[in-house]
Amino acid sequence: MDNIKLSVRELVEFIYKSGDLNTSSISNERAMEGIKAHKLLQSQMSENYIREFFLKQEFEIDNVYIVIEGRADGIVDEDDKVTIDEIKSTYTDLEKINENYNKSHIAQAKCYAYIYGLQNKVDNLNIQLRYFNIDSKKTKELYFSYDIDELRAFFYEMLHIYVDWAKTIISLNKSKAASIDKLKFPFESYRQGQREFSVAVFKTIKLGQNLFAQAPTGVGKTISVLFPAIKAMNLKKNSKIFYLTAKSSTKTIAFDTIKLMVDNGLKLRTSIITAKEKICFKEECNCEPEICEYARGYYDKLNAPLKNAIKNDLLYDRVYIENLAKKNEICPFELSLDLSYMSDIVICDYNYYFDPRVALQRDDVFKKSNDILLIDEAHNLEDRARNMYSPEIVKEDFYNTYKIMKEINKNISKDLYNVNKKFIELKKSMIEVSEVLEEEPKDLIKSIRKFVDSAGKYINNKKVNHIPDELVDIYFKGMFFIKISEMYDDNFCYYMDLSKNNFTVKIYLIDPSDILNQVEKQACSSIFFSATLTPLKYFRYILGGEESDLLLKIKSPFKEKHLNLMITGDISMKYSCRDLNIEKACEYIHATINEKMGNYMIFFPSYNYLEKVVKVYENCYNTNNIIVQNKGMNEEEQIEIINRFNNYSNIVLFTVVGGIFSEGIDLPLERLIGTVIIGTGIPQISFERNLIKNFFDRKYNSGFDFAYKFPGFNKILQSAGRVIRTEEDKGVVVLIDSRFCQYSYINMFPGHWKHYKEIYNVDELKKQINNFWFEKEDD
Repeated sequence: MDNIKLSVRELVEFIYKSGDLNTSSISNERAMEGIKAHKLLQSQMSENYIREFFLKQEFEIDNVYIVIEGRADGIVDEDDKVTIDEIKSTYTDLEKINENYNKSHIAQAKCYAYIYGLQNKVDNLNIQLRYFNIDSKKTKELYFSYDIDELRAFFYEMLHIYVDWAKTIISLNKSKAASIDKLKFPFESYRQGQREFSVAVFKTIKLGQNLFAQAPTGVGKTISVLFPAIKAMNLKKNSKIFYLTAKSSTKTIAFDTIKLMVDNGLKLRTSIITAKEKICFKEECNCEPEICEYARGYYDKLNAPLKNAIKNDLLYDRVYIENLAKKNEICPFELSLDLSYMSDIVICDYNYYFDPRVALQRDDVFKKSNDILLIDEAHNLEDRARNMYSPEIVKEDFYNTYKIMKEINKNISKDLYNVNKKFIELKKSMIEVSEVLEEEPKDLIKSIRKFVDSAGKYINNKKVNHIPDELVDIYFKGMFFIKISEMYDDNFCYYMDLSKNNFTVKIYLIDPSDILNQVEKQACSSIFFSATLTPLKYFRYILGGEESDLLLKIKSPFKEKHLNLMITGDISMKYSCRDLNIEKACEYIHATINEKMGNYMIFFPSYNYLEKVVKVYENCYNTNNIIVQNKGMNEEEQIEIINRFNNYSNIVLFTVVGGIFSEGIDLPLERLIGTVIIGTGIPQISFERNLIKNFFDRKYNSGFDFAYKFPGFNKILQSAGRVIRTEEDKGVVVLIDSRFCQYSYINMFPGHWKHYKEIYNVDELKKQINNFWFEKEDD
């Protein structure tokens, strides 16, 4: 018999969800307040109160076997009476709430009541529906009584409505499973290393484990992870694949790869989530139904287009979602989330799965035990995770808002004044420009918490006509600061900073491994992959892996002799002697780009050093074909430069390691024939980098490696990786820094770098380049 599993909430929302989009920008806070309200009201009940009571029951209807489960907020069994307790938090005036306020609320409670009565042979049941107003902290209670026959009739009426859709889902799932079984690798043959990678991914998911894979350019990473992950879906019931990435370009590649398999018969629904700010139809993202016509009546207009899309289409990219949303006048971002909920594969940014500010917004989509995570360009996740969990608050922002609110709301201005006062107290204690706080700034946090509470009520008050943007901005910042302070442990630190002429207090996540591990544990399996996941054991640790997680190094499919890798052994680019070697560096650059004319990228350790070299270089050599990247280059200027590489020869770009041109740029064949990379990519010495260094010195006695060497070398690999993109590519990479000749660096070289050559003058460089480009290649 066909079967399907769903929650009470899913069943009720399918039948009753209607009205406006109720997605305010403070939904995270509302979710947290709702959790607190539940705990508060549950704690006030008698000893006979059983909280979070799990219920599960199987039903058969129209030859469909349906398993329904849910968790009632509470059950009270006393004096021969059973009461189902259902708690809802709200900002709505309690006087406006009656038994017709929201039909889904009472329906949810009636489902719990019926299942409980059925399982425990109880003929009469009571329902207690309690509304807690977050602003007033007051509660309104509604009471209902039903016999089991009334509840049965109500429950089966809902099931009959749902079962038609359930049959559709069952049919789609059967079609999906059959198409996965039939799915064949979409290319004639596997590239070198591709089968090994795919088999490792399949086995890892089958066993419910994690894999960290270094897969060089050319292996075909996207298909190598997607194909086996899709094939493994039939082994993992109700599984969903999340393809997580940091860049829009890799989202497109993943989507196009899935489309290729769909064109070959695969029946999987795939959606892309685009950032709300990018996909919103309005100039400002304001989801209040009074302001936005796409939020107004969202759920009244959603069901028909959503069901039609799920039944008839498989691929939901940005264009598809925007067209569907415009046609039905509904919010495109929320539509993308609703489509993602119904999709088998979701392609989105890291933050939708890892960022705590997103985590509570649509928990029906993310973080399920059957999720398969495919984490592309995984080397980016380390710093992204640090940024996600490292909030900062600025004294001057609070003081400026205090001055604005002084004329608008006395209570909020008073709270802001008190926050500013606590800032001043901390500032007076400072000795250095940047300074770690040895203890948690409890008084500051307490004052921010009080401000957030009063500001939240003010912002949510529908009677308020004007809310200053400055207030909303620091409200969110304060709220997030509090949220992370509640997660604080030994992996974080608090520090004060005056380096930017403002007084800042920041919670800084030094070691993201524990937090990432907690997220990953919720999923079925996680596959981390990148061309530059070096050293693998370092990334396994820092990205939340465990000793039992698998490591994989794939050999490059390209011929080693197609890459001419040279290291200048006679010139050091240590910061202390970098300026002394500018002329020598210019000689190496000039010789490289003139010995064989073509397109090159020259990577510098910083914009400051780039500018110094340019001044010397233009005094010595012709610079007509050289483009110098500006620090504030916009997206249009970036595209223009890439177009020049695609359409012209003899283009040389002076840019920076770790910048926009060092990753995600694909310029095969003659579009890029070489790079020169100056320095070892070590990040600029900073207060935060030294926090990382000191932390890992204490923990593993390897702070410099964690804070500087490993992240730096990863950037070098990314920059060098721009040269060889296809099997036909040939190119030159010159590493200008004698430190690369040290064993500690050579030991990190990927396999296709082991044939490097050390050179000690410009003449040797020219000879190597001539031999490489102009000697006949052996077959």
